[in-house]
Amino acid sequence: MYDASEFYNPKLPWSGRAAELRGKQAGASLITELGRNYDAYHGELAESLAEVGRPEPAQYKTLDAYREAWSTVQHIVMAEHLLRVARIVSAGDRPPQIADRPPLLDDKDRLLHFDDALKLQKSGAPASP
Repeated sequence: MYDASEFYNPKLPWSGRAAELRGKQAGASLITELGRNYDAYHGELAESLAEVGRPEPAQYKTLDAYREAWSTVQHIVMAEHLLRVARIVSAGDRPPQIADRPPLLDDKDRLLHFDDALKLQKSGAPASP
């Protein structure tokens, strides 16, 4: 079984049942929940990233506020990566090596659905819709 410790990070924006399972540190159940419900959780993460957007320094009064905004973006992207891992692991496959992983974002900083990212990767096209 996959080591679920990365999934317990309290800054990852899991919601609903996934948040509940994270709180219980129920690794196998959390991975199964995320993997089986990839589309729903991906949709939430994509919406969150669209709301936050790319932080621009001029938008923030302090460096700490700017760093915090980037931290939020990083946690959303990290959650998408782990969500993909959960999808793969819950299907009984092994997570891909780093070189084999499809892109997480397109050229407009939007999260790519895993299926779309795989298609782009196979086609050799750049990560833009």
